[in-house]
Amino acid sequence: MCVVCMWQILKKHSTNPEEVDVDIFSLACGPDLRVRKYSSCIVNGVRFNTVNRDKNKKTLNSGVMSQATHNGQLIDFFGNIKEIIQLDYNLEERSVVLFECDWFKLDGKRTALKDDGFFKSINVGSLWYKNDCFILATHATKVFYLPDTKLGENWQVVQTFDHRHLYNVSQMEVSAAAYQEDECYDEEDPRRPVSSIIYDTPLNRDDERGPVFEAAEIARLMKESSKEVNVIGDEDEDEEDDTLMEYFNEEDDSVMEVDSDDE
Repeated sequence: MCVVCMWQILKKHSTNPEEVDVDIFSLACGPDLRVRKYSSCIVNGVRFNTVNRDKNKKTLNSGVMSQATHNGQLIDFFGNIKEIIQLDYNLEERSVVLFECDWFKLDGKRTALKDDGFFKSINVGSLWYKNDCFILATHATKVFYLPDTKLGENWQVVQTFDHRHLYNVSQMEVSAAAYQEDECYDEEDPRRPVSSIIYDTPLNRDDERGPVFEAAEIARLMKESSKEVNVIGDEDEDEEDDTLMEYFNEEDDSVMEVDSDDE
């Protein structure tokens, strides 16, 4: 928001406060100069860490991807999270979480993005957009970087993934109007059905004869069911997965959760 727009909103709020939205007025006032920093953040169920927190860790969660324009074209930016910052505004429960990132350069003869149709490889030795390094936490997508054995040093293969607990469900229009059926039972006497519909077709079938078993066969089945059966389970079932335990037993002293509805 430009300075002129902020001044006009504040001026209009002083004369006609009912015509100015409270969220717009809160943004025009600017955030609190006291900011909060975190080393880890959970956005819609996905964990993001700073680069310093990921050092000497088995799991890496600092790689991010975000779409933005470069030379008039919409491209994917790849980088790492340096800082996680929360800005608080004067309105109650109004805050914005930002990611300060190092963006890897994707153009040039030596640093251009390599895409062979199967893998995307980027050069992590050069950075760009150092003065435009902030994005909203809800606009970030987590990625992983793997060493590129073909191009060698400073080249990393970008590995995207879909979170196991998040699903991209396509929206579909429903033409039929929604309805709700009436109550099936009377409130005064719940044992008495309200509906007066009488079905001609019986619920049980009387046109076919059921199966017939001999008495000796029934006695044999009852004798077999009374025998004690011992099942030997797999010995590996008692072993615990230490990888998942280590992931949740990390020192999460500065972890926050962010929902897309909060921003």
